[in-house]
Amino acid sequence: MKRPSLSRTRSGYLLAVLLCACKPLVAPVPLPSEVRSIAVLPPLNRTGDDLVVSGSSLLERYVLRSDRVTVPDVLAWEAQQQLAASGWTVADPATVEAAATPPPATAAEAAAIVRGAGLAASALFIEVRRCETEGVFQPSSVIVALALTLVDATDGRTLWKTDYPARPVATPGVANTGEAYILASQKVIKEALAPLVRS
Repeated sequence: MKRPSLSRTRSGYLLAVLLCACKPLVAPVPLPSEVRSIAVLPPLNRTGDDLVVSGSSLLERYVLRSDRVTVPDVLAWEAQQQLAASGWTVADPATVEAAATPPPATAAEAAAIVRGAGLAASALFIEVRRCETEGVFQPSSVIVALALTLVDATDGRTLWKTDYPARPVATPGVANTGEAYILASQKVIKEALAPLVRS
């Protein structure tokens, strides 16, 4: 059987890459016009692991109230930054955190917390379903799975929902698990929230 030429194989590969590059990963999702502010609730960790991130510089960036930073802390902070950068008004994190004691276990509870706090905002509920590094020293990737739900706090209606299926997120150049968690969290939140646009 005649084998395909190397140049033809390369051409086919390049064409496939170009087609993938031109295809949008996610379609924009315009939210109702009344959605102007979003409250990011403390994410729910369903992994069974504490997912602790350490480092003094991280304390200043992500959380000042304790000496322990976790992946949910990083995800919440990164979600707030991503939404703000996309033009959304983000509810005051300190107010949301004070109201969310204990943190919500469902999207409905997240909406109830926002409503009870008197915040004129929709509630963003994040579930961490999986988060594990591939390797301990200089891990090359983190396998992450999330679910995000945006809920109208007034009536509990789901405005938007997405599942980020478990898949490896590349973490090149990191030295340890904590750095890998942070880099993966930044990438995943940016991708997951990218479809949300103002109507």
